[in-house]
Amino acid sequence: MPRRLYGLALGVAMVAASLGTTAAADSASQDVSAAPAGGVDVWVSDPAAGTYLTQAPSVSWRLGGAPEGSTIAIDETRRYQRMEGFGASFTDSSAWLVGTRLDTERRNAAMRDLFSARDGIGLSFVRQPMGASDFAVEGNYSYDDMPAGETDPTLAHFSIDHDRAYIIPLLTQARKLNPQLTLMASPWSPPGWMKTSDNMIGGNLKPDAYQPLADYFAKFIQAYADEGIPIRYISPNNEPLYIPGGYPGLGLSAEEAGELIRNHLGPTLRKHEIDTRILGYDHNWDVISYPESLYADPETARHVHGTAWHCYGGDVRAQSLSHNNYPAKPAYHTECSGGEWEGTDEDGFAGAIGLVINSTRDWAKSVVRWNMALDAANGPTNGGCLTCRGVLKVTQDANGGWDYAKTVDYYALGHASKFVRPGARRIASNTLDAGNVADVAFVNPDGSKALVAHNSGTERTTFQIQWGDRWFSYALAPGAAATFVWSGRQHGEPDADTIGQVDLAFRAADGSRPVVSYDSGLLTSLDQVRVGENWLGYSVPTGGALEPPGTPTALPRDAWTVSASASAPADPAGQAIDGDPATRWSTGAGMAPGDWFQVDLGAPTSFSEISLDTSGSPGDFVRGYEVYVSDDGETWGEPIARGGGRTQLRVLVPPVQARYVRIVNTGSSGSWWSIHELNLLAPDGATASNAAAAGANAAVPAVTTTGEGDLQRRTASLPDGTQLEVVYNAGRQVATFEVSWAGTAYTYRLPAGATAAFTRAG
Repeated sequence: MPRRLYGLALGVAMVAASLGTTAAADSASQDVSAAPAGGVDVWVSDPAAGTYLTQAPSVSWRLGGAPEGSTIAIDETRRYQRMEGFGASFTDSSAWLVGTRLDTERRNAAMRDLFSARDGIGLSFVRQPMGASDFAVEGNYSYDDMPAGETDPTLAHFSIDHDRAYIIPLLTQARKLNPQLTLMASPWSPPGWMKTSDNMIGGNLKPDAYQPLADYFAKFIQAYADEGIPIRYISPNNEPLYIPGGYPGLGLSAEEAGELIRNHLGPTLRKHEIDTRILGYDHNWDVISYPESLYADPETARHVHGTAWHCYGGDVRAQSLSHNNYPAKPAYHTECSGGEWEGTDEDGFAGAIGLVINSTRDWAKSVVRWNMALDAANGPTNGGCLTCRGVLKVTQDANGGWDYAKTVDYYALGHASKFVRPGARRIASNTLDAGNVADVAFVNPDGSKALVAHNSGTERTTFQIQWGDRWFSYALAPGAAATFVWSGRQHGEPDADTIGQVDLAFRAADGSRPVVSYDSGLLTSLDQVRVGENWLGYSVPTGGALEPPGTPTALPRDAWTVSASASAPADPAGQAIDGDPATRWSTGAGMAPGDWFQVDLGAPTSFSEISLDTSGSPGDFVRGYEVYVSDDGETWGEPIARGGGRTQLRVLVPPVQARYVRIVNTGSSGSWWSIHELNLLAPDGATASNAAAAGANAAVPAVTTTGEGDLQRRTASLPDGTQLEVVYNAGRQVATFEVSWAGTAYTYRLPAGATAAFTRAG
C-alpha cells in the first residue's frame, strides 16, 4: 500500500610579523570592559587607510550576559562542506612573469608570499589552463598542435614540453611550499584539429573527436603525474556556453558534455585507473540547468563529482539552489577575476572579499580568482580581457629590473587562505543585513576557528560576535575586513532562529549524509503560487517534473496580442509568440525590477501553466518574476505566482480564468530579459472555478509516496513561520509520487539523488 506523508504542500599557527604596512587601530576596535575568558587573534584590512592583513590587538571573550545590538552568532555544532582551498591560476602569462621575469630571489619571495602558510597566505588551490587561454605569451597552443587540415587521432604528437619551461617548475615549487595544494586543469580549447573550426578559436567538437579528446585528458594527467604534479580535478572545457571570437574557446552544450563524459571521458579515466575527478560546467551562475542535467542522467552522474562555477553572470545563490537540488554533488568556485571595471582599490577589495564570504556561505569548497600575476598593462594578453587584475602585479623599473607587488586580491584571499586550512569545515553563522557586516565561519582540522567578516556598508559599524556562552564587541570601518581566530570548545548553542536557516540531513545510497539548507531569502527563488490565503512553493530540479493530470494543451495564439515595457528594435514583443524559437523578444537593456511582458488573450480564457523559453539566449532569463492577471487590462490585484527565474521557466498555477496576463521582472541584471517562445497551457478537465474553491479549502496539500527507503522526507519551520518539507530520492533511479494541490493530484518525477522542496507561507 502506498504510504501518505502528511506535511506540507507539497588551529592555525599565528605569526607575529604583520603582512601589512601599518597598525589597524583606526580600522577596528573592541570592548574590553569585562574580565577576559580566553583570547581571539585578529587580522584587519582597511583599504581606505592603506592597511592590509595587519595583525591587530587581540580581543577577549566576555562570559555571561547577552550581547545587545547587531550580533553574529556562531554554532560549530552545525557543519557543512569541507574546504579544499583558495587560490588562482598560473596562466601562461602569469607563469611567464613569475617564472622568467623575476630573478631567483624575487621569484622565491613571491612564491613564499603566495603558498607558504607561515610566511605568506598559504594558497591551496590552483586551476591550470590546459594549453593557451586568453592570457598566453606567444599566442595559441595545445599539447597536440597539427598543421591546418591534418589530424592526430592517436595523439602521436602529444607533448607537454611547453609547460616544462616555466609552468611545471612553479607548480612543483608551489607543492613544496604547500604540500596540501590541490590542482585542477581545464582546457580553453582542445587541439584545433578536433574542432569544426580546425582552429583553437571558435567551433564545436567534431563527432569523431570525442574519444581523442578523452585520450588527450588521460595523457595530460599521466604526463603531469610523471612530473610529480597530481591533477585532482578536471573540467571538460572552460565556459562551454561562450565561444569567444579572439581567443581559444569551444562550444559544448549540456547534451554534448553528457555524451563526452558518459561514453568517453569517464570510462577512459576508469580504464587507465586515473582517480582524477570530473567537475561539470565550469561556467557562470546563471544557467544551473547545465550542470544539473549532468546529474539527472544516472549514467553521466556517476562520472561527475560536482560543479565548477564562475562569477560573471547570475547570482552566487545559484550555488545553494543547485546544491539543494542535488545535495550530494559539491560546488567549487573556480574562476572570478577582479579588474579595473570595479573602480578603486576599496571597490576591488570589496568584490574579492565578498566572493570569499558569499561563495563559501553558498557551499563552495574552493574560491579561485583568475590570473596569479599580471603586468602593469594587465597582460600579457591573448585576445581577451585587457582590464583584468592579477593576485600579484609584476612590473619592470626604469633600469630594467623586475619586481612584484600584492594586489587587493592577494589580501582578500589571504583573509581566508592563511587561516582556513584544507579540510576545514564551514560552520553555521548568521550574516547581518545587506550593507552591513557579512561573514563566514570555519573550524579547522585542529579545532581552531576562523571567522571572516567584512563591513560592506558606508558607516563604521559596531557588532557583537557570539560563540556559545561567550561574546565580544568589535567595530569595523566602512569597507574594512577582519579575520578572527581562536581555539577552544563551544559551550552552549545559540537560539536556532538566530542563525536564520534550517538544515535537513538525509542518508544517501552510499552512506553519506547530504544536507540541504534553506533560509527565507533562498526560498524566494522557489516557484510559488497563491492558493487561498497561502503562498505554496515548490522546487523542480533539472530532470524532474511536476505534472498535472491528463495532457496539458497549448492554447492557440492566433488571437493574442502582446506588449512590453520596452523592446529592442530588432526584438519586438511579437517574436515571443511567432512560433520560431530562433527569434526573440528582448528588453534591449539590462534587466530592472518592474520590466514587464503582457499578453492579451482576446477573451477570458482558462489556463494552468505558463511556459517561458529562453534557451536560445541562456543568460537572458528573467531574474525573478511575478504573474498578474486581469479581466480589463487595468485592474491587476495581487500576483497569482512568483519566484526566481531560469532558462526554461514553467509556472504552474491552479486553473485560473483571465483575459490579460502580465509577467513582471523583480530582479536586476546587466543581461537583457529575452523570451524566445511564450505559451499558456490548460490541463484536461480542470476549471478555474473548481480549482479556486479547492484552493480556499486546502491550505496544505499532501505528498503520497510509494516504496520504502528510497524517498526520505524531512520537515522544518523557518524563523519567519514558513513551513518547509523536503523529499529526497536516495535511490538509483527516478522516483514518482503524488502531490495533492488545490484539489488536483499532480505527479512528481524526482531524479535519483535529487530533492523536491515544498513550502507554505501565510
